[in-house]
Amino acid sequence: MHFQNRFVITGAPRDVVEKFADVPLMASFLPGASVEAPRDDGSYPATLLASFGPKKIAFKGQLTNRVDRESLTGVLVGQASADVRGARMAVTMNYRLLPAEGAGPPATEVQLDSEAQLTGVLAEFAKAGGVIVAEALIAEFARRFSAHAQATSKGESPAAPAEGATLSTLTVITALLRRLKRRVFGGDARRQAAPAKDAAQPEASK
Repeated sequence: MHFQNRFVITGAPRDVVEKFADVPLMASFLPGASVEAPRDDGSYPATLLASFGPKKIAFKGQLTNRVDRESLTGVLVGQASADVRGARMAVTMNYRLLPAEGAGPPATEVQLDSEAQLTGVLAEFAKAGGVIVAEALIAEFARRFSAHAQATSKGESPAAPAEGATLSTLTVITALLRRLKRRVFGGDARRQAAPAKDAAQPEASK
């Protein structure tokens, strides 16, 4: 699965890239993720806990992070597996930081280009709704990152994410509703902007 996301946060790119270099901090922005002390090779043992109602699945693996401070880019790579029908995941997130245009305090546009490979039961899951769950994860990551950046820019102590917080059913439902809203209102806008002759055309079958 391939994903592209972007969001704007407070702070100049040169400051934001230092946050990306802090792997434990980045992990705290992702629901259910945590890392341990780094190994000698620079990789971090990592755990991702997903919770759907009473059922929880723990993925264990590692994270590596390569940061290029000069070009304001980097690559975050994660691999993990769970003892559930051969469930394995490998995620590569390429990030680029650019100055955000507009008046006001310095801000950074974060561009994410991610690739996820899922095997075992996760491959079936990806076909059923993996894109929606991935959107939910990225959206929550962006929200936490933005809140942290805004607090630090004001000299305040950032609020720590709730201990033990995981990817939840509510988070996924919120992402699903957001996607449906885009489709409904986006479709309405296109219909209103279309010429009258197009409005008379029969709707394509779904």
